[in-house]
Amino acid sequence: MTIAITSAHADARLSGTVSFLDAGPNNAAVRIYGGVRPTTPADTPTSEMLVQVDLTKPCGTVPAGVLTLTQLEDGLITASGTATWARVVNGRGVTAFDCDCGEGIGAWEVQLAQVALYAGGAARITSAVLG
Repeated sequence: MTIAITSAHADARLSGTVSFLDAGPNNAAVRIYGGVRPTTPADTPTSEMLVQVDLTKPCGTVPAGVLTLTQLEDGLITASGTATWARVVNGRGVTAFDCDCGEGIGAWEVQLAQVALYAGGAARITSAVLG
């Protein structure tokens, strides 16, 4: 059986996510990795982080049941690789959730300008949406 919630409840849940992400002295961030995504967000990544993209504070908006994250600026790529997944952390560095990432429109929550990342370059999030 599936639970159906109202849009007001969905907005409240996503607003709670914004509050969790904005907690702490630093900005929330999207950490981009290559390789295989861990089974759960509690698991340590087995691949090297390619880039961290800091989010604005507040980290996004919740219009009509969708959380849209906004980046502060492009992230400096620290390791070369192909981006496949992302870990979103709050202002204390505590993991909120893991999600898929890719280039262009697709089944991923985080869309990047490009997934081929090269150390020393810049990474840009073109869209980051959680519904």
